[in-house]
Amino acid sequence: MFKILLLIACFLLLAFPVQAAIYLVEPLDQKVSANDELFFGKVARGETVQVVIKKKSDMANEWLSLKVEKQLLPPGWKVESVQSDKTLIARVTIPKDAQISTQRIGFAAGNPDAQMFNETFYATVSVNENLLNASIESLNQDAILGETGAFSLLLNNGSIAEHSVSLKSSLPSYWFSSLEIKLKPHETKTVELPVTPQSYGEKNFSFTVSSKLNSKQFVFPAKMKVKPTIVGMYQSPLAGFPFFSPGLLPYYLINGFLSIFR
Repeated sequence: MFKILLLIACFLLLAFPVQAAIYLVEPLDQKVSANDELFFGKVARGETVQVVIKKKSDMANEWLSLKVEKQLLPPGWKVESVQSDKTLIARVTIPKDAQISTQRIGFAAGNPDAQMFNETFYATVSVNENLLNASIESLNQDAILGETGAFSLLLNNGSIAEHSVSLKSSLPSYWFSSLEIKLKPHETKTVELPVTPQSYGEKNFSFTVSSKLNSKQFVFPAKMKVKPTIVGMYQSPLAGFPFFSPGLLPYYLINGFLSIFR
């Protein structure tokens, strides 16, 4: 009798295979079943799509691996699998020169100790040339010599992946220091750009925002009209050259050194 019941149980398992749910955390937060087709969203060249699932399932066994089906990917795409205490992570890195396209990716969640406990789901991403936007308001500003002013940079990342940018200026380093900024998926961030003028007069310069992941770059021409102060006029020779005739330079430098003792 026991053998008959065992055969019936095996038949039922084969006829109605058990499907374990996958709990997706990133880039979407939802429950996924075997062979589900998802749309993750837009991603830019050079970025890395991070897919995170929970180890737990709705059955006794846990997921112990999350792999990317490499055979579905174009040449040059890279994959990596990582795990933490409670999650499994698969990363897919898109080449900087990837074709603008819609790409289907397969993800296989598994458990080596339970071979029937393996499920695959699929996701589509839209590969774009660029999803980064940058803007600076009030590019022409008035300032006081020696006092720090700020330009306001607005960054927007329209991708499902993180992005990093560098920000440099044609100003001397003692006026403005370069920055590196990280943006989360779909993040809009305002960044203050502190500039401390060290010479008075009109200063034309530019800010350059460059992606660290692809070739996208933004250049913003800017201008500062720096008004002098008595102390600032004396101290400015110690920080940079003035905006006037070189013939006055010796007197200007003397004033600068004298200002130390004021």
